[in-house]
Amino acid sequence: MVLLGQAAGLGLVTGMRSMLGVRILAASARRGAFDGQRGSFWRAIRSPLAQRALSVLVGGELLMDKLPSAPSRLASGPLGARLAIGALLGAAVGTQSPARNMRVAGAVVGAAAAAFGALLGNRARVWLDRGTRIPAPVVAVVEDAIAFGVGALAARR
Repeated sequence: MVLLGQAAGLGLVTGMRSMLGVRILAASARRGAFDGQRGSFWRAIRSPLAQRALSVLVGGELLMDKLPSAPSRLASGPLGARLAIGALLGAAVGTQSPARNMRVAGAVVGAAAAAFGALLGNRARVWLDRGTRIPAPVVAVVEDAIAFGVGALAARR
């Protein structure tokens, strides 16, 4: 159940900020949280190059999200990418279990949580934009903080 909770948390973060969940998983793996895991995926995300590249991607996304020209996360392209990333993260977390079906369960939970996070984040921002005088970039920064917090909790081992 803990693994599915981690998959859900990282998926939720991915729905809010598409690359943040990957960066959080990579940082957690670099600190040794997934030391028992071998293979090219884990080797790649632990690498210093991947760590830097993911930091740049997350930073760019955090900046772009504040622009009025940013595309909707619910558009088919961005949403599809979030679902795929959520599924990948869920499956990766599922590798912690010896049960083979946990990878599939993790992928399903990660993708579903990414969809929920994207929809929840979108609806909250629309509601706050229409119902308050809070500037949209301020709301986006609050969403960033929530995503970081959820991600930190999800990555705890």
